[in-house]
Amino acid sequence: MASIQLPIHSYQLRSRPASPSRLVNCYAEAMPADGKTPVLLTRAPGITDWTTVGSGSIAGMHFALSLLFVVSGSELYKVDSNKTATLLGNIGSPGNIDIDSNKIGVVVVNQPNAYTWTQSTGTFAQITDADFTSRGAGDVEFLDNFLLFREPDTDRFFGADLGTLDSFDALNFANADAAPDKLNGMKVDHRQAFLTGAKSSEIFQNTGAAGFPIERAINGFVEQGCLNGKTIAKLDQTVFWLADDYTVRRLQGLTPIRVSTHAIEQAIFDTTVSTASAFTYTQDGHLFYVLSMTEGTFVFDATTGEWHERQTYGSDNWKIGHHAQGFGFELVGDATSNKIGYLNAVDYDEFGSTQRMEWTYQVIYAQGQRAFHDRLEIIVETGVGLTTGQGVAPLVMLEYSDDGGSTWTSMPDRSLGALGKREERVVWHNLGSSRQRVYRAAVSDPVKVVLVDTLVEVKGGRL
Repeated sequence: MASIQLPIHSYQLRSRPASPSRLVNCYAEAMPADGKTPVLLTRAPGITDWTTVGSGSIAGMHFALSLLFVVSGSELYKVDSNKTATLLGNIGSPGNIDIDSNKIGVVVVNQPNAYTWTQSTGTFAQITDADFTSRGAGDVEFLDNFLLFREPDTDRFFGADLGTLDSFDALNFANADAAPDKLNGMKVDHRQAFLTGAKSSEIFQNTGAAGFPIERAINGFVEQGCLNGKTIAKLDQTVFWLADDYTVRRLQGLTPIRVSTHAIEQAIFDTTVSTASAFTYTQDGHLFYVLSMTEGTFVFDATTGEWHERQTYGSDNWKIGHHAQGFGFELVGDATSNKIGYLNAVDYDEFGSTQRMEWTYQVIYAQGQRAFHDRLEIIVETGVGLTTGQGVAPLVMLEYSDDGGSTWTSMPDRSLGALGKREERVVWHNLGSSRQRVYRAAVSDPVKVVLVDTLVEVKGGRL
């Protein structure tokens, strides 16, 4: 009897069988040096219903001024801690949405237009200042009491007058022109504006100069561009983004550090990057960068340095497009409905629907010979069944493939144990023979899953 190494990341190369390892709706967690095992797998949090807002899909979220601001369809709402949603106004059919705020109110950009809500008066209005409308905006960020706006299809950005929402001066602008490419994204981090173009990036800061004081920082040029500005997000004291070479990068000083793997990069290359967006959140000590596209959602855990995947059941990707931390919750918006939920590490469904946790192991080789698989045991916390509904009798599903994952054979399900039945063991016997074998397991019941180890008894194989 020997252990199969637990998969710790998603690493499936489509063009060559480098590794079948895959994690969907679960991730690795490092254990202390004196732990029973160096790593375990834990289930990703579910999503618990919090409220609904408006009648359209959630297109933007931002927490500020003790309120949650939500774009639902073409309408902007504010939501208070009692979950009361108040309609503020119409922003038109949602396109490229961005939201930020200062001390007096909130600005919502729906490229090229922008709309403001002023807290003291409760006034909602479209920005009509001529020095704004002549440019239009693609993004909005707050820096040192300036609201900065990226001008679409140019290398310029500009700012509202100091401390205002909707007053502009024609001279309050700067050019990110160290390289001949147009800006496609902007994010403020540590009081510096990180501006990305197709082939380069630049860093600006408040120098205190007369006039418009936002100027390029010394050595503030990065020879790495961005494929989609909506993938820029802040995490772990820096910014992450989808770079122009189909890698995911994090900024370390002025150096763009690659954090993606070859497998993740190939998956990105095969997807539609124009649909890409990203957000970040933290939970239970893990720092997550969530990169989502139509064809898949890939999550980098900055705590462990590993990648996993998230999926909504029945979909190729995770149907969560927006996040805001507020009211003590990690709030998320459904990109396909008007639902707002919160990430919940003790509730393992998604808005009341199935969440499927799935993990795929490395290959068990037989060194060109046929190996006989007599027994497989998954060491997992048991006795986790619920008291009512689905999950009273939770099950583990097991499949195996002998052709590199092209076809799969299902084995009988095994019980995870009703509530309190800690002595339950998850074991399969007489699994046949193979020259190379891949096992894949899954749990769809809404119960806690903590996977510690996997043991296999194989005659003639090499683990």
